Amino acid sequence: MFLKKELSKEQALLQISVPLEGEAVATFQEYIEELLTESHKTIIFDLSEVQAINSSSLGKILLFRRKLIDQKRNLQIRGCSDELFKIFKLIMFDRIIDIKKERLTTL
Repeated sequence: MFLKKELSKEQALLQISVPLEGEAVATFQEYIEELLTESHKTIIFDLSEVQAINSSSLGKILLFRRKLIDQKRNLQIRGCSDELFKIFKLIMFDRIIDIKKERLTTL
């Protein structure tokens, strides 16, 4: 399941509560394409309920980040499991994306 919320005029949140693999990847793509058309300066992905992620989803996150940078916007990831955080560190996502294991407190 995906849930998009506007936190403020500057921030939008996408809560993801399904593994980012299989059929969910196409739905994820639809949401990120929609977020690209909006004007929020910061997009936050809440991955606290994501138990698995595949390489296709990782690629989509990278391309999304690149498009946000081109628009002078940024991406943050909040609330990920220890295992997912280890994956992000292993592939050095934490060097290009602001990633915190803690969940966003305004949920």
